[in-house]
Amino acid sequence: MSLSPFLPVAVVVGALLPVQFALNSALTTFTRSPAATAAVSYGVGLLALTLGLTVFHRGRVPLGRLAGAPGWSFLGGVVGSAYVIGSVVLTRLLGAGLSVSLVIAAQVVAGLALDHFGWFGTVRRPMNKARTLALLLLLTALGLQVL
Repeated sequence: MSLSPFLPVAVVVGALLPVQFALNSALTTFTRSPAATAAVSYGVGLLALTLGLTVFHRGRVPLGRLAGAPGWSFLGGVVGSAYVIGSVVLTRLLGAGLSVSLVIAAQVVAGLALDHFGWFGTVRRPMNKARTLALLLLLTALGLQVL
């Protein structure tokens, strides 16, 4: 399978990250609470997902299949909530650019670890010279931004 058709999609999805940071930071001006902002953000997201399920899946969600899922696989929402709260706090303290850069660097490090060890059901993709070099270049770029 060629990955090239998915690369533009990844770019668009990645571009959403700083937009989300900025939107949630702006909302926090009114909620005065990162946790309240996260709750509102997830509430609006839930409405959008419900609408999407209704339109594209006719409301049919295979809940019966969830019985076989490992317990840890349900923690994505908890992790996501911590992520949203952290992004609000960081954006307000560090600005969107540095916050996003730090988060992306941390995501790459965590992603490479997940790939290397095959944690949480990911396909194992061991570290190699190219991935190590990419990581070092990314961390160097981050270091230059922090200066």
